[in-house]
Amino acid sequence: MVLSQTRQPQRCFMSRWSDWIDIELAKSRHGPLNDFGIYQIRAVTPSGEPIPISRIVGVDSSGILYVGRSGYRHQRSKRTVANRIREFLRRRHSGGVTYARAKETLQRASQFSDHRLQVRAMLLPDEEIDATESDVLRDYFSRHGELPPCNSQLPTA
Repeated sequence: MVLSQTRQPQRCFMSRWSDWIDIELAKSRHGPLNDFGIYQIRAVTPSGEPIPISRIVGVDSSGILYVGRSGYRHQRSKRTVANRIREFLRRRHSGGVTYARAKETLQRASQFSDHRLQVRAMLLPDEEIDATESDVLRDYFSRHGELPPCNSQLPTA
């Protein structure tokens, strides 16, 4: 007698960044980012071109405003990347609060007057989330001498 084994669906982890998508799609509970990992939020023109941001050292030509991470699968957390984006937009998240406070000022700057937000993510196993977020933020800091505008601290991982 052969017993059939029920296979658990395998998660498809990304080892690289996803494509940039509009923040409205990114926040969807049924969208492509309803999983766990790290993410970046950037400012773009109405046509989808990144808006360069002057930094202490040089210019961030990719327009990154924030780098963050989700919760963890092993904690049975519902804090997926999509959930964290919703928190960002609802100001239930430190980066989202910073962005909301800066938004009025940004709207007065000609290059940001009609800006939109885009998101990309790297879906990861739980054990890689903290270290990868830390690596991405440390790399940004080493290139620009500071964190993205809506990040407040380097992670300790």
